[in-house]
Amino acid sequence: MQVIIAGAGRVGYNIAKHLMVNNSVTVIDQNEYAIQNIQETLDVLGICGNIENPHTYLGINPQVDLFIAVTDTDEVNLLSSLIIDNIATVKKKIIRLKNNFFASDLIKAKLNISETIVPSFDAAQPFKYLVDFSHAHNAKSFDYTKALLISIRLKEDFEPRMISTFIGEISGEVAIAGIERSKKFYIPHSSETLLPKDLVYFFAFPNAILSLRSIVCEYNEPMTTIKNCVIFGADTLGVEIAKVLLKKGIDVQIMDKNIELCRKASIELKNKATVLKTNYDADHITDKTRFDTDMFIAATKNDEYNITKCIEAKQRGIKKIVGINNDIAYSSLMRNLNIEVVRGEKINAFYSILEKIQSSQIIIQKKFCGGEGDALVRKIFANSSLIGAKLHLPDRIEEKGNFIIVRDNVILEYKSVDSFEKDDVIAAFIKDSDFEVVSKWLSQNL
Repeated sequence: MQVIIAGAGRVGYNIAKHLMVNNSVTVIDQNEYAIQNIQETLDVLGICGNIENPHTYLGINPQVDLFIAVTDTDEVNLLSSLIIDNIATVKKKIIRLKNNFFASDLIKAKLNISETIVPSFDAAQPFKYLVDFSHAHNAKSFDYTKALLISIRLKEDFEPRMISTFIGEISGEVAIAGIERSKKFYIPHSSETLLPKDLVYFFAFPNAILSLRSIVCEYNEPMTTIKNCVIFGADTLGVEIAKVLLKKGIDVQIMDKNIELCRKASIELKNKATVLKTNYDADHITDKTRFDTDMFIAATKNDEYNITKCIEAKQRGIKKIVGINNDIAYSSLMRNLNIEVVRGEKINAFYSILEKIQSSQIIIQKKFCGGEGDALVRKIFANSSLIGAKLHLPDRIEEKGNFIIVRDNVILEYKSVDSFEKDDVIAAFIKDSDFEVVSKWLSQNL
């Protein structure tokens, strides 16, 4: 593909690095140092110029397969989307935004934008589920099913047993999508054994997720009902998380050492949350708030700081602690410190764009476990030629992942189903390195 990326910041750099292997990539930015760095470290073409100036684009290929705008300014991204249409023929445009207003279908249609992403909004959505399932570390939802992908840390005294035995104990209501053990992620087979402290990725419906708690979590831990939450960090993401929690009826306090961010947060949240200026003294968490804390979220843009504050919160005895991960390099470290990890804006933008690129109208891709795992989901629609038939699952494909079918709110092993029915949902859980071969198999008979 001919790919043009407007913006050479962290997100633009990582997207270019990922796409340069099989595509012709051009990156545009007026930051001379950023363009020089990209040209020295990546196999892409760098153009140093003003993204808002049409003359910057005049030397590009007039046939563009994919245009991605990921600068930090909504107006620049939207303007670049207009400019590129007057310079080249563009098949697909993906635009990163901060303001959800600009992501409306009307604006997308007027500007001929294929996809928009609002990373702060998207990154806050897992908290809808983390409030309901306090034993889960993270959660992902899918368009075609109400089943969720949930990560849970097995308790220290968990009795090891084969996956097939474990699933039999809970009447086959879940599928295991992946395991992270000793800093390594893999897709297990049913004959493998679950061990204490494994971080297990379960695919299950909400009722089954609740029932998992008594089996995999500490017996002496009562079910934590989240009634209140402290958020460190009053920037855009902290505010979006607060909005999600307030809608769930959670009492929220936001803390930040930046008085201006506190002022803006208070206005945007319409005084529904308590916003406090603080130097991030850990004592604020339990001693100086007006309630005991059920949930603590470190939502600053500094991962090292978030890790430190999460450890302090643990020492204070808070049960539900979540750290926002902004830098991919810290993702594995945070999980191995047993910190519940949710993507920050930058990482969310990067993975969301990759998911938009690699998904289609029928197949949806979601990345998990720091991008090491992929979930591929396909629905069998009423007009599908596969109704009454079935995609043959060869051994060379089956060995690469876990394949299931969701039918009428029931999770079935792929091989146990003789043929597809209308509204069946096929789900494949694989390592990211196997995406190309498995997605090609799943894309048959589109």
